[in-house]
Amino acid sequence: MAMKPISGVTFHFHDLAGKTLIITGITRGIGKALLPGLLAQGINLIAVSRGREKMAAIRTELGADESRLRLFECDLADSAAVAVTGQAIAESDLPVDGILHNAAIDPRHHFEKAAPAPWDAVFQVNLRAAVTLTQCVLPQLRQSAQGRIVFTGSVVSELGGSYMTAYAASKGALTGLTRALAHELQGSGVTVNCILPGAIQVEKEVGTAADDAVLAGWQSVGRRLTVADLLGPVCLLLSQAGGGISGQCLTVDGGVLHPLMSRDVQRGRLQSDGYA
Repeated sequence: MAMKPISGVTFHFHDLAGKTLIITGITRGIGKALLPGLLAQGINLIAVSRGREKMAAIRTELGADESRLRLFECDLADSAAVAVTGQAIAESDLPVDGILHNAAIDPRHHFEKAAPAPWDAVFQVNLRAAVTLTQCVLPQLRQSAQGRIVFTGSVVSELGGSYMTAYAASKGALTGLTRALAHELQGSGVTVNCILPGAIQVEKEVGTAADDAVLAGWQSVGRRLTVADLLGPVCLLLSQAGGGISGQCLTVDGGVLHPLMSRDVQRGRLQSDGYA
């Protein structure tokens, strides 16, 4: 069944047709927004997320059947549930060619005041669940002719962010995991990479035109980024064309600018140096 692609997307990675990809966190945000584009590439999806009824509604909305979008309900904050789900996928007759760890939580908290609870929850969803699921399906990935592991990090791990210490630390851990696991899987045929999104426009970040202008002004690319900007890099890493890329962290943030390096700040230096 042909799926409606993400608006504005004209590329097609033909070798992805018929491949099976696990994707976590599909009921909102980037994960949900990626589904139409991934299906349009011909990829069969195994979704791991909370809320079976919500997942089923999304599948119906997309016009996909179970062969194109298989659902595994799982609360990624529950380590035991993650292990059970991972084992169920491993013991199924489903092939697994790739896994895209998209699910994440980012609760704001005071570093000085935060009890262990927010740290435990953030690291479980953002890091440990990804580790457990990957461990479970790694034998299937090894059997694939095109095994792919893609973690989703964040530019916050590089830029920092007030009241986001747990989130930033968990995403930074994913970049370290990416590089180390790529080394450990040397010669297996399985590549390991990490996508670091910037400010991607999804439903929870819908703001005013003025808000969008401010965010775009922080980037070299002078517009809000959408999920279409992530779909291409993700498909590249999953495809044969990306087979030579492993252990890498690919930033998709529109070229976030350091405030001191902006044109407005540096224009004064340009004038003082006599090149105005």
